[in-house]
Amino acid sequence: MDADSHDGVKDPPIDKEVVAQLRSEGDNLLCDLVDMFIVEVPVQLAKLEEALTKRDAGATRLAAHTLKGTGGNFGARRMQTLASALEEKGRDASLDGASAILTELRAECARVREALEAER
Repeated sequence: MDADSHDGVKDPPIDKEVVAQLRSEGDNLLCDLVDMFIVEVPVQLAKLEEALTKRDAGATRLAAHTLKGTGGNFGARRMQTLASALEEKGRDASLDGASAILTELRAECARVREALEAER
C-alpha cells in the first residue's frame, strides 16, 4: 500500500466519465449524490475512527465497506482502494497499520470532495 499510495495522489480523485454519466442522468442526481457525499463521508470516517479506537473489526469492515461504495459512485479509485484495504483488515480482524491507512483515506476523501464540489 505504501509504495502505490504516494503515486496514487497524482491520479485524478474522481473519474470524469463517471461524473459525466451521472450528469447526463440529470443534474439533480449528481448534485444529490455530491450532497450525500459531503454529509455522509465525515460520518463514516468518524465511525471508522471510533471502530479502530475500540479495535472493533466488524465495525471497521462495515464503515470501510460503506466508504468504498461511496467512492465507487464517482469512480474515486484511490478512495476505493484505501477503503478496501481497511475493509479487508476488518474482515481479517487484523487492524495493525489501519490507522495509517485511515490517515491516507481522510486525505483522499478531502481530494474527492474538492473535485466533486468543482463538478457541481
